[in-house]
Amino acid sequence: MEPSKIDCIGNQAWVDWHIRLQKLNQQAVLEASSMQEELTKETMISCGKLPVLVYEAICIQVWRNKIYPQILKLEPAPENTFGIYMALYHEAAAVGLLETVLFHEDGAQCVSDVIIDLLHYAVDQLTALLALINNGYLKPVTVKEIECETAVEELERQKRDLQFDISMRCISIVRYIAEHMEVAGFGASIATNLYKTNDVPSLLAHLTQQEPWKRRDEKGDWEYFNFGRWSKATPEDLTQLHRSEAQLWLCLRQLILEPRLVHHYTIDECRRAAFCRLEAKITDPVLDQIPPLGDLKMFLCRLAVGDYSSLHNRTNGKNPGCTLIEIVPQIKEAYMKQVHKRTKTIAKSQLTNFYMDGSNESRQMAKRLMESYTSDAALALDGGGAKCAKCGENATKKCSRCKTEWYCGRECQVQQWPKHKELCDQFANICV
Repeated sequence: MEPSKIDCIGNQAWVDWHIRLQKLNQQAVLEASSMQEELTKETMISCGKLPVLVYEAICIQVWRNKIYPQILKLEPAPENTFGIYMALYHEAAAVGLLETVLFHEDGAQCVSDVIIDLLHYAVDQLTALLALINNGYLKPVTVKEIECETAVEELERQKRDLQFDISMRCISIVRYIAEHMEVAGFGASIATNLYKTNDVPSLLAHLTQQEPWKRRDEKGDWEYFNFGRWSKATPEDLTQLHRSEAQLWLCLRQLILEPRLVHHYTIDECRRAAFCRLEAKITDPVLDQIPPLGDLKMFLCRLAVGDYSSLHNRTNGKNPGCTLIEIVPQIKEAYMKQVHKRTKTIAKSQLTNFYMDGSNESRQMAKRLMESYTSDAALALDGGGAKCAKCGENATKKCSRCKTEWYCGRECQVQQWPKHKELCDQFANICV
C-alpha cells in the first residue's frame, strides 16, 4: 500500500490496487460487524498504513475536481462510463475503510501525522452534503427522468450518489476525530480547526435539522439511506434513530460539551439560535436510545434561558485558545501541485485507461472488478445479504445478463429496468 499519483489513476497497476482496497474495505467491515478479531485493522495499524487511505481519498477528490471535468470535455459522449465510475468509487472505498478503523483510539493515533488533512477533507465533504441537499438531491429521480438520461448524465447522477455516501460517512469520521483529539497528540490544532477555522458545530447543527438520511419517494412513502443505497423504510426505521442521526448527535455532544469549547468558540446570537432549535429534537424516545444526550439537552436548556457569552471571559486576559504552532493541511496542496497546468495533458493520457475497447485485457479487468463489487463479502456487508435494487428487501435473484444487480422478484426487476438498463448494457458489452 502506497499513496497513488494522480497520473497513474486508471492504469493496470492502479486497478490492481483498487481491487485490493475494495477487498480490504469489505473484510474490515465484516470483521467489525460480526464482532470478530479485527485482523485487517490491526495489520494496517501495525504496518502504519492508515495514512495511505487519507492520501487516496484526497487524491481522488483532486482528480474528481480537476481531471474528471477535462475528461468529459475530451469525450463528451463516452460509449461506456464503467472505468470512470471505478475511479470515483475508489474514494468511497478509502473513506469506508477509514470510517471502520477510526472507531478505535489506536486508529486515530496511526493517522496523527495526517489528521488535520483528514479533518479538512471531512469538512469539505460535509459542506458538499449541504450543497447536494440545497440543490434538490433528496428529491427522488423519476423513472421518466432516468429513461431520458444520456451516459454522461447517468455518470453525473452516480457521482452525486457517491458524493452523498462519502459525505454521510464523514459524519462518523469527524466524530471520531473529535473524540480522539487528545489521543492523536495535536489537540490544540484539532480544536482550532474544529471551532475556529471551520465552524463544525454549526455545520452539524444544520445537518441535524436537514435530516439527510431520509426522503419521500414518488408515492410519498419514506425512504431511508442504509448501506450506501436508498430503500423503503421499515417499521423499525420509523421508530429507531438512524445510524447517521445517532452519529450526528454524538458528535455534537462531544464538540459542545468539550472543555476546550470556552477557549476556542464564541456562541453569538446566531449560533445560539441554531443550537437552541435542536433542544426540541432531543425527545424522550431519543434519550432512551442515547442516554448521554441528557447532558447535551441540559446544556441547551441553560443556553436557551441564559447568556453563555460570560463563559468566554474567564481567562484573566489570556487566550488559551491561541495556538502558537499550528499544524496545517499539506496533502491536498501537494496533489494540486501535481496537476497544476497539466489537467488537460493528464486527462488526455488517461482517456485510454478508461476506454473499455472489448479487448481480452479490458474484459478480464472488468470481470475482476465486478467480482470484487459483487462478491459474497460485499453482499454480507450490505446489511447481511443481497438486497433488491428496487425495494430494498432480501433478494434471491440476480440479473442474468450482467450478474451485478439483485431482485426479490420479477415485478421489481421490470420496474427497475429503465434505471438499470444503461449500466447492464455496459457490463454485458465489456465482459461478454
